[in-house]
Amino acid sequence: MLRLAYSFFRRDAAIAFSYRFAFFAQFTGNILLLGLLYYVGQMIGPQALPSLDRYGGNFLAFALVGVALTDTVMVSLISFGQQVREAQTTGTLEATLMSPVPLWVILIFSSLWNYFLSAFRFVLYLVVGALMYGLHLGQAHMGSVLIIFALTVLCFMGAGMAWAAIVLVIKRGEALMTLIVTAVLVLSGVIFPPSVLPGWLRSLGALIPLTDALDGMRIALLQGASPAELAGPIGRLTVFSIVFLLLGVIGFDQAVRIGRRNGSLTQY
Repeated sequence: MLRLAYSFFRRDAAIAFSYRFAFFAQFTGNILLLGLLYYVGQMIGPQALPSLDRYGGNFLAFALVGVALTDTVMVSLISFGQQVREAQTTGTLEATLMSPVPLWVILIFSSLWNYFLSAFRFVLYLVVGALMYGLHLGQAHMGSVLIIFALTVLCFMGAGMAWAAIVLVIKRGEALMTLIVTAVLVLSGVIFPPSVLPGWLRSLGALIPLTDALDGMRIALLQGASPAELAGPIGRLTVFSIVFLLLGVIGFDQAVRIGRRNGSLTQY
């Protein structure tokens, strides 16, 4: 199984490097986004914001961590569905299903390169933020950071597989995904803290695992909180991860069964 995972990773890396301009251009875009956040922070000024006291009061640090972690979340939410859609339109889905390896495992292996790039971009955001924009990470608790990052990946990996199951059945769902992603980004506090939202929206945001992921990651990176101090977010993310992974795997397996039964796997 490890050899198969490595084969997928090596294949996707070779494909990515074969398009060098596109590969390196994506990092330029990431750095330009950091510049945008920097000038928004300059407009707000250096004063500590009361709504961000929990995270040290600095808007740029708050927003940068939010954007960096959300990049990883988007990989999970989008890449699995894209793979299914591509396999449908290219006619390779049925051939893939003949493999002795479950399709959901192939989806994960096919996303390993994307996850590697996402982790690299996460570090890139933090390094560039520290070197160019004065982001202070000296007190970051790396143990907490790694735990939160891993749980975030696992949680939204399950959500991504659940979305891939929906794509397998309904074929086209881009508009629905755009709506879901927009709601998640607004309610979870990527750029602004959920505390500024009305109470009923904060209650909805508390049901989104990204809210706990962002809160825990910011406190771990900017305040140096230990895993014990982050027991609440870590515990909830663990539960979210188990539930979402089960829903994703079971849901995707059922979607494949439905497609095989009604002969719709090759329809797009």
